Amino acid sequence: MPPSLPDLSSLAPSPSTSPADKPYQWPSFRPVTSTDPNNTTPEIDMYVGPTFFRRVSPNCYDPTVRLSEMDATGVDVQVLSTVPVLFCYDAPVESALVLARALNDHLATVCASNPQRFVGLGTVPLQSVDGAVVELRRVITELGMKGVQIGTSIGEMMLDDPALEPFWEECERLGCAVFVHPLGYALPKENPTRWGRYWGSWLVGMPCETALAMHVVMSSGLLVRHPKLRVCFAHGGGAFPALLGRIQKGFDCRPDLVAGKACGVTPTEHFEGRFGENASGEGQIWIDSLMHDPDLLEFVLRKLGPGGAARIVLGSDYPFPLGEVPVAGKMLLEDERVRLFMSWEERAGVLGKNAIRFLKLGREFEERYEMRLREADGVFEDVVVLPSSLLKQGAGGVWEGWGAGDAEMTKAVERGRRVRIVDSDWEESVVGADSS
Repeated sequence: MPPSLPDLSSLAPSPSTSPADKPYQWPSFRPVTSTDPNNTTPEIDMYVGPTFFRRVSPNCYDPTVRLSEMDATGVDVQVLSTVPVLFCYDAPVESALVLARALNDHLATVCASNPQRFVGLGTVPLQSVDGAVVELRRVITELGMKGVQIGTSIGEMMLDDPALEPFWEECERLGCAVFVHPLGYALPKENPTRWGRYWGSWLVGMPCETALAMHVVMSSGLLVRHPKLRVCFAHGGGAFPALLGRIQKGFDCRPDLVAGKACGVTPTEHFEGRFGENASGEGQIWIDSLMHDPDLLEFVLRKLGPGGAARIVLGSDYPFPLGEVPVAGKMLLEDERVRLFMSWEERAGVLGKNAIRFLKLGREFEERYEMRLREADGVFEDVVVLPSSLLKQGAGGVWEGWGAGDAEMTKAVERGRRVRIVDSDWEESVVGADSS
């Protein structure tokens, strides 16, 4: 986000969306007074109208601080997008367009100053679809961004609303990626008793918002009508993967309620990427990795189907408390449980390669990724869990090979990776220095 925002309160409101007797509550930033006279990057308090929203540190708005933290944690490239509270989908249209342009111009400047380190996702004022399409074109064709970030809903309008068709058509025509992020901050305003306590709007509300957004996108046939769209949903798809069985059952038993607009494609086929031009499993639906739970990650991978790991990009939510901070990707790199069901090649893809594909960043980024992958070779290993009966040991317990037909071991050896073999009780049988 930028260190300051334009003063939008002085702009004339649109009578159709903001009655004169109820001025719109614009977000604003207020620097926190520092006792250090040399401190040029203070913390900032974010307000929505007169209401305090949150305090952010300099790493949220200062590229120099952010680059320093990226270097300290081994992050080569970050994808930057605006803080969702600044979407302002309920704001007067003319002023919302001014804000979106200001946010995009700032983000483009940061990315242009550090093109090897930052990639930008723009924002568009979707309460005016015509205005959003115009700004989308500018973001992609003039500012050089690779996609946009949008919310799970636009006021009362869901992502399947026919009014949004021109936006989706333009996203498909431009070949830009779309990242969908929930709007949990709005829930306490709708029902403070339900959502205003125990951080419920963030912890429970956001995953539910994402699940509903995915449900309407799939059930409406949106992706069938626009087969070249690429849409990524935040936080591992929220609650959707856990609800997929229930939603599929509803599709099957009440097609009159669920399947009428789905163009014959089931929710499971959508999530697995098995239909139309994407029948190979490449898929239009992507998710990020921010799940905080190896067991959940394993479950989601099963639901994504064969090759599904290639449609997961690294999610960090940096630099906010619910993110994987300070080290993005730590669970993938260090948690032994993840190594049981994801090869190093798959984990490396989530850490970098998949985002390059999703955003279509091009050959330069691909080459940098391959270079970093070669640097990591020998540092990380594949773990293959075999039943004890398949582990062949000779005299003195010396390992002599593995039982014939074990596909996982064969694949690991073919990759030329260092392999650690353990039995199903996680008792280490051998450490292979180099399987080649």
